[in-house]
Amino acid sequence: MRFRLPLTTIVCSAGLFAGLVGCTGKVEPAPVGVARPGPTKPSLPTDPPPPTDPPPPEPPPPEAQYSRVLWVSPTGNDAAAGTQALPLRTVARALSQVKPGEAVFLMSGTWRERVQLVEKQGTAAKPLTLRAAPGATAILKGGSIGATALVDVSGAYWNIEGLTVDLGGERTFAVMWRGAGAHHGVLKGSIVKNGTEGSGVYVTDHAHDVLIADNEIYNFDQGDVDSHGVTVQTSASNVVVRGNDIHHNSGDGVQCLGPEGGATSPGTPFDNLLVEGNQLHDNRENGVDIKTCTHVTVRGNTIYNHRSVSSSAGEGVIVHLSPSDITLEDNVFYANARAIQIGGYREGAPPTRVRIRRNVIHDGLGASEGEEGTGIRVDASVDVKVQQNTVWNLSGACLIFGDGASGGNQGLDVRNNIFAGCGIAARGGPGRGNAVVDGNLYFLGGSAVSFRLDNAAVGLADWRSKAGLDKRSQERAPGFVDTGADDYHLATGSAAREAGLSLGLPFCGVAPDQGAFESGCP
Repeated sequence: MRFRLPLTTIVCSAGLFAGLVGCTGKVEPAPVGVARPGPTKPSLPTDPPPPTDPPPPEPPPPEAQYSRVLWVSPTGNDAAAGTQALPLRTVARALSQVKPGEAVFLMSGTWRERVQLVEKQGTAAKPLTLRAAPGATAILKGGSIGATALVDVSGAYWNIEGLTVDLGGERTFAVMWRGAGAHHGVLKGSIVKNGTEGSGVYVTDHAHDVLIADNEIYNFDQGDVDSHGVTVQTSASNVVVRGNDIHHNSGDGVQCLGPEGGATSPGTPFDNLLVEGNQLHDNRENGVDIKTCTHVTVRGNTIYNHRSVSSSAGEGVIVHLSPSDITLEDNVFYANARAIQIGGYREGAPPTRVRIRRNVIHDGLGASEGEEGTGIRVDASVDVKVQQNTVWNLSGACLIFGDGASGGNQGLDVRNNIFAGCGIAARGGPGRGNAVVDGNLYFLGGSAVSFRLDNAAVGLADWRSKAGLDKRSQERAPGFVDTGADDYHLATGSAAREAGLSLGLPFCGVAPDQGAFESGCP
């Protein structure tokens, strides 16, 4: 899980480019991959339906968005006018001519040239755009570029859209923002693949305000050595990674790297990263790896198929070294060896102020696959809140805390969760400190739930009396809508409805529900 790259500093931002969805007391949207119960079939109306609004007008053609378009074709001529009828031949020639508010359209074809997006005085109102022409398949191809990055962004307000960036196995980054002048950039709707450097998309060296959205990023592979899908490092900041499909990389799907733990040079921790609405799967190490970074939100992602290897326990998300102010919420985890890991390997202070809430963890990889099948593990850490999560059907423990080799828990709060169908309901070790564990629902079909307290097997009664935990928790069936369809909402009559404790968070009814979904909201 250590990341070694020849360049430094990369950071992600939670509040960039779009508003964030939070709990408002209304029914919250189900995380990606969790089905809602289907609506009932309405009766036929007795009166004619009311008139509907007219359909919106057709959007203008893409060319209309720009003050000028320069067209490029592999069969063009760099002495041509750069129109659609008389296109240029090289990307470099078009980029030398493009101005703020203008775009370069690549027609179908392949370009084997390094693309440098330098400072050209773009603004928010007049960005610079490099994109595939409408309906075109435009490929930037590596293999023998011999540079640090195939697409090297050092200027501001560059939009990259709809391209295929294929490194062809070359040891270089696919797309890189570097330097303080590289800011307010966008990589959108593109395919990025097939590299053998430490990462595919890389934000570093004081670059900031970057949006990476709706791309497929895959096959960055160095065998047993890390090659991540997206990496942000040290002094970079304000990065959004949203709506991407990131998979089959030999490192992590997304890594936030601080000034230690493999960084090539020291720097301030990466600050302000939002990882939202992505599919993160089948990476050799982890879905998301958060090292010493600050203000990171991982929200609404579907994270699956991560197995243990020599450098990773197969975590969906790992938060370690010395990060602070981390939020993991509304994610869906399945088929991971361990869904969430807080703490463990550390340098300096442990993870601090971590919020784990409203996540669904189900059907983990377990003993039959040679994996541990753990839901949430909290090792050395300060002020971690594990609240309103649903964990279901794991061969190992739903929850482990106070059992880390690098130190104990301080200020751990575990309340209003559903921990059901696990081989071990919860395991508390000698480093549990003053943990608050209460208001949870436990269940194991066919037998009483089993806990481990200082490595001794106990039932719920002894867990309460000997550890002083879960005084107001219950052992009952959770009453999910349909686990076969991965619908973990609470059915009518569920024992978890209005059975939680008030945590100062919005809820509907007389008390909060237990688990990831609040019922009965208008």
